[in-house]
Amino acid sequence: MRHTYLLLAAIPVLTLVSCHDDDSTPLVPIKEKTYTGTSLELFSNGQPMPSKSVTFIQDGDKARVSVYSLFDLSQIAGMGLEGEVPAPGAVPGAPRIEWNVGLTQADGAWAFSGKGTEGVCSYSYQGYATSEKMRLYLTDVRLLAGAISPSVWQPAPISKEADGSYKSLPFYIDWQYDPIPGVDLDLTPFVDALATLPIIPVYGGTAYMSVAEALHEVVKTAAFLDDGNMIFTYVSSAGGAYQIDQTLPNRFQYAVVSPSEVRLYLDPMSLFGLYLVNASGGTPADKVNLNDHGLFPADGSTSEDDAGSASALAAVRSEITASALKYFMPRMAEGLPLAFKTDGSALDLYIDTDMAVDLFNNIIIPVLGNDTHMAAIMRYISSLPELKPLLPQLEKALKLLPEAFLRTNTLRLGVALVPFTSGTQK
Repeated sequence: MRHTYLLLAAIPVLTLVSCHDDDSTPLVPIKEKTYTGTSLELFSNGQPMPSKSVTFIQDGDKARVSVYSLFDLSQIAGMGLEGEVPAPGAVPGAPRIEWNVGLTQADGAWAFSGKGTEGVCSYSYQGYATSEKMRLYLTDVRLLAGAISPSVWQPAPISKEADGSYKSLPFYIDWQYDPIPGVDLDLTPFVDALATLPIIPVYGGTAYMSVAEALHEVVKTAAFLDDGNMIFTYVSSAGGAYQIDQTLPNRFQYAVVSPSEVRLYLDPMSLFGLYLVNASGGTPADKVNLNDHGLFPADGSTSEDDAGSASALAAVRSEITASALKYFMPRMAEGLPLAFKTDGSALDLYIDTDMAVDLFNNIIIPVLGNDTHMAAIMRYISSLPELKPLLPQLEKALKLLPEAFLRTNTLRLGVALVPFTSGTQK
């Protein structure tokens, strides 16, 4: 019996020794592995961050850790795009982060931690790597230059002067050019009016809205946070019903890089997913597939005439979209540059002349030089009650635009915001 008591007393001690031996068992080196998708859990300031990859290269008790993002262009069906391009990284202003870290063993994983500064942003990091999974936490992420102040804005109102001209718009085009010799027609109003002409079909094609009206109606607030996040409150049609929704953190970011320039860092998958969720009849976000039907849902036209018109217009839209993607996608990782100015009571963000002209030359001008596309555009314009009487002048203006753009001295595509005040948006 005495031996039995001794044996029972020894069990807790033996158990503790056994646990200690398990914890001290050396981990097998990982050597080299890339974590992405479900094998990577990445959080920034406590919130999940999608679409990133981490490469871990181990050498004994040290490792080289790389954090980055790649976007596969072939995921966008119907655009004729292929290959991978860099996308925005885990912190604003850093498409790729590289760390040389020391490793310790913790909870059955290789652990590492440290602090970093990447151009416009500072942060701390802590990671845990196994052969199957990586958990990486970015904390204390802050913009070195601080946030735009105030932090929450809303689209500027649409208002007119007594003479009918606009004194306030949430979206505007400012174009000035040197006159074409021998041409009396002033093309400036035609381009400026693209912001206010009702050209976007809404409510099942029973009404039309301008770009400025659409921006004012859809976007309710834009918040610029001190960790570089941009959070938008907007009217969503996901689920088949209109409702107020908000974008998630760590999808759309920004940084003030100079007193007159801000850069936007937009995660492509989040951007396209947001569009498709709201344009695909309520498809849940986790079911959205860029390869399914491309960026645009199928047209619902039934008559042969309507179907032909819709098909021709869809070809124009597809070419403009493909050209825009080819232009913007290689620039996403470094951030899209916008000029900006603010006095605290107004915030203007705009694409300035050099980039705006480049945009038009690469995206719009080729369409205007295509006779088939021009016929489709004119047919669409003739279907708009407000524009049909202006058709002869518009046709002449569109034909002159390529030459006029060569003489551009100012071109700005901008968004105007005012500080958010509760109760001012309807």
